Amino acid sequence: MAPPLDRRKFLGTAATLSLPASSYAAVAGSNDRLRVGFVGCGGRAQAHIDLVARFAREGKGVVPVAVCDVWDGLDDEYDVVFGGKTTRRKYSQGLYPSARKFGLDPADAGRVTKDYRRVLDRADVDVVVIATPDHWHGKMTVDAVRAGKDVLVEAPFVRRAEEAVAVVDAWRHTGRVVTVGVQGMADAVWVRAFDAIRTGTLGHVGHAQTGAFRNDARGQWRYYRLAREMTPRTVDWDRFLGHRVEFAGKPLGPSPKELPFDRAAFAQWRCVRELSGGPLSDLLCHPVTHMVAALGVREPARVTAGGGIVLEADGRSVPDVATVVADYDEGLQLVATAATVSGFPTDELVRGRLGALRFVRGGFQLFRDDPHRGASYPARSPRSPEPTSVVTVEPPRNETEALWENFLECVGARRQSTFCPPDLAAVGATVCAMAEASVWAGNAPVYWDRERREVAAASGDWAERWVKRSAGRTPPGTIAGWSGSDSGRTLFPPADQKLAGSWKNGRDPAG
Repeated sequence: MAPPLDRRKFLGTAATLSLPASSYAAVAGSNDRLRVGFVGCGGRAQAHIDLVARFAREGKGVVPVAVCDVWDGLDDEYDVVFGGKTTRRKYSQGLYPSARKFGLDPADAGRVTKDYRRVLDRADVDVVVIATPDHWHGKMTVDAVRAGKDVLVEAPFVRRAEEAVAVVDAWRHTGRVVTVGVQGMADAVWVRAFDAIRTGTLGHVGHAQTGAFRNDARGQWRYYRLAREMTPRTVDWDRFLGHRVEFAGKPLGPSPKELPFDRAAFAQWRCVRELSGGPLSDLLCHPVTHMVAALGVREPARVTAGGGIVLEADGRSVPDVATVVADYDEGLQLVATAATVSGFPTDELVRGRLGALRFVRGGFQLFRDDPHRGASYPARSPRSPEPTSVVTVEPPRNETEALWENFLECVGARRQSTFCPPDLAAVGATVCAMAEASVWAGNAPVYWDRERREVAAASGDWAERWVKRSAGRTPPGTIAGWSGSDSGRTLFPPADQKLAGSWKNGRDPAG
C-alpha cells in the first residue's frame, strides 16, 4: 500500500517559495498584520468583509485598509416577503457602507474608490479580496499578482478557458499566493478520497457524477434586492460592464449599447448570459472542482452539455436546467447536473471496476463491486445498499473561515499550495466554461488541446479513437499519482474468446 498523500503535494501544486516565514514581517508591514483591500462589496463580499473585520478585532494578523465597488451603496432596513412571512432585514452593501464598516473615511478617494487599480497601486495593500461579478475575476487576479499582491478570489475565478490559462501563467510567473473561493476544498474529504482512488481501492475509475440543485419560487438569484437607489448616477455602469477592457483576447463584457443599465442586470447579474453562466458556472464550479480533485484528473478532452430554460422564464438568459458530460483521456467520464427548479440532490459518486465511493457529510462510503460475480447491485432496490466500509473525515465548522485561515497561513509561509490554488480551480472552471460554450453552440462537443492549452476545433474522430484503442487491446490511462495494482484494470476474457476474429480467405482465425 502506498503511503498517504501529503495534502501540500495534492495535484502537484506549486513548490514552496524561497522567502522563509521568518522574513514575512518585512513583507506584511507593521506588527505582522496583513493589510487587506477589497474589490467588490456586494452580497458574497460581505461574508469576507465581516470575517476580516472579526479577525482584525481578534488580533489575527489582518487589517482592512481599502475598498472598491462601482456602486455608491445603500445602508438601510427593508421587508422581505417570502413563504407567507415578512422578515425585516438589515441591508448594507456597496462602496460607502463597506468603508464605514472598517472605519474608513468615505471621502478618502485613495482608499475608498470605484477604480480597482487604485487599490492595487497602494503600497500598503498586501492582500486583495476579489468578489466582483464573474466576468472581472480573471483580469483582476492577473493585475493583482502582477502588482505584487496575494489574492483571495471568488469562484468561478474565470469566465472562459483561455482566461484560466492566463491566470495560472501569471500566478506561476509572479510566485504570489492565490486561493480561489471554492470553500468546500477546505474539507479534507476530497484529498482522502483521492488517496483511496489513486491507490487502486476502486480499481480503474470509469464514471463519476455530481451536481448542484436549488429551488426558489422567486426564481434563482431573484432574491438579490433591487433598490431604487441603484441608478446610472450611483452605479458606474461602464466600468461594471468592462467592455473597454480586453483580457485573453476578448473584451470582458458587453457595451452599454448592447446591455443598457438595468437594476436587475446589475444586482442579479447571475441571470444574464453576457455576465455569467448561471448554474453552469456559479453552481457547478464548486462540485466539479471537488470531484476533479478527488479523481486526480486535469482538463477534459471533450465536453458536451445540454440544457435550457424549462421553468424560470422570467427574463433570464441562462439555463435553469443543464447537464454536462466531460470525457477524459484517462478513460473516465464525469457527469454533472445543475438545476434551479428542484432542490432534490443527486448522489456524489465515483464508480470503478472494483467498487464505488459515495460522498456523505463527514466522509465517504465504500462499496465493493466484484467483477468476477457479474452484476452486484439490483436496479430500483427498495433500500440503499449497505457500504462495505466508511471513512470518516471531520468537516470544518465553517468552510469559508477555514479557507481564510489556510490562505493566511500560506501567505505567511510564502507557500503557493493553498486549499484551492489556481491550477486546481482552473481544471474545474475549464469544465464549466467548455460546458457553457457547448450549450450556446447547440449542444455541440467542445474539445481541449492539452499541449496547446486551448479550446480546439471540433473533431469527428473521438469515437474512432476509442474503437481503435479497443481493437489494439490498449489498456486504459491512469490518473495523476496512480499507484494501484492492475487487478482492477485488467480484463479476464472467457476461454472461448480465443475463437473470435475475422475470417479471411475462408480460414478460421482460431486455427
